[in-house]
Amino acid sequence: MAEVLTDEIGVEGDEDIPELNLGELDLTSQDYILDEVPESIEENLEDELVQEALRKGVDLRQYSRQIESDLRGVENQSIEDYIKESRHIAKLHRQIQSCDTILERMEQMLSTFQEDLGSISSEIQTLQEQSWSMNIKLKNRQSVKGELSQFVDDIVVTDGMVKHILDTPTLEQPFVEQLHELDHKLNFAKLQAFKDTAAIADVKDVLERLRIKAVSKVRDSLMTLIAQFRKPLKDYQVTQHNMLKFRYFYEFLSAHHRQIAAEVQTEYIDTMS
Repeated sequence: MAEVLTDEIGVEGDEDIPELNLGELDLTSQDYILDEVPESIEENLEDELVQEALRKGVDLRQYSRQIESDLRGVENQSIEDYIKESRHIAKLHRQIQSCDTILERMEQMLSTFQEDLGSISSEIQTLQEQSWSMNIKLKNRQSVKGELSQFVDDIVVTDGMVKHILDTPTLEQPFVEQLHELDHKLNFAKLQAFKDTAAIADVKDVLERLRIKAVSKVRDSLMTLIAQFRKPLKDYQVTQHNMLKFRYFYEFLSAHHRQIAAEVQTEYIDTMS
C-alpha cells in the first residue's frame, strides 16, 4: 500500500507539480554555503519587521513579495516624479550654470577692482610723497621769501627817502626819520659788501650820494646851532635844548664821516670855551 501511494505521488509529482525555485533558500544549491545558514537566519529573525510579522502570523514569503512590490511601486513613483520634475530640474540646472557664469564675472570684476585698488594705493602714495616734497619746497620758499623781502626792505632806496634827504629841512621830523633809515641802509650795505652781494652794486652809488648830501646838511645844521651859543645868554637854554634834541646828527657824522664829526666837535669846544 505504501509503495503504491509512493508511486502515485511520484507519478503525480512528475506530471502535475512544477519545479520550485527557492533561490537562496534552496539548500540543494551547490553555491549555497551551509555554514552561513544559521547566521543568516539568526540575523533575519532579529529584524524588527520580521519579528513583528512572526508575532502576527504573517506568511514570510507573501510578506517578502509584498515588500518587493512596494519597493517596485516606490521606485516607479520616484521615476515618474523625476520625469515630471525633469523640466524644473533642467531649468534649475540652467539657472545654476547662469549663476556660475555671473559669479565668475563677479570674480573677474573683483580681481580687476583689487588691481585698481593696488594701483590707486600706489598713486596715493606717490601723491603723498609729492605733497611732502611740495610742502618742504613751500616752507623753503616762504623762508627764502621772508629773508628776501627783508633784504629788499633793507637795501632798496625809496623815492620818499631821496626826497626828504635832499629837500626837507634838517630840523623837521621827516628828515630825522629818513636819516635814521639812511644810516641803517648804509650799515647794511657795508655788511653786504664784505659778502660780495651783487645787489649792492645797484644802490651803492645812490646811497653814497645820499650820504654825502646828508653829511653836508647835518654839518651845516650843527654849525648853525653851535653859532647860536655866541648870542646873548638869554638864548642859551633854547640852543642847548636843540643840541640835545638833535644829538643824533653828531652820531650820524661819527659813523659816516669822522673828519667832519671832528670838525664839528672842535668848533663846539672852541665856542663853549
